[in-house]
Amino acid sequence: MSEQNHTVPDWFRGGTKLYRSLLELAEWHPEATEIATSATVPDDYAAETMLHFLSDELMRTGFTDNWAVTSHGQEIEDLIDVFDDIAQPERHVAGLHLVGRHVAGRNVGGRGRLGH
Repeated sequence: MSEQNHTVPDWFRGGTKLYRSLLELAEWHPEATEIATSATVPDDYAAETMLHFLSDELMRTGFTDNWAVTSHGQEIEDLIDVFDDIAQPERHVAGLHLVGRHVAGRNVGGRGRLGH
């Protein structure tokens, strides 16, 4: 990828517009820029780093004075979803979104994976 014209990496599941938003957010954060422009899927550490960075940005710029989410805040939340999916893929088994160790109110046991 060139410095002038970034294309969306294959691993990024948020689309072109959301990727441009990520690049703008990461512009002054070298580690976030490096992760965002990587040709390979971020490892767990990199995904967690991005989640921390994006969470900080959400708190800093994503809400109005009365804590309503702004459109910019919604974009950041969408980016958080992208990196959360990378950091915790075991939550997404067979199209089910697992929260902790529960699916539709049932404990699935193990470490958050069905049958493991």
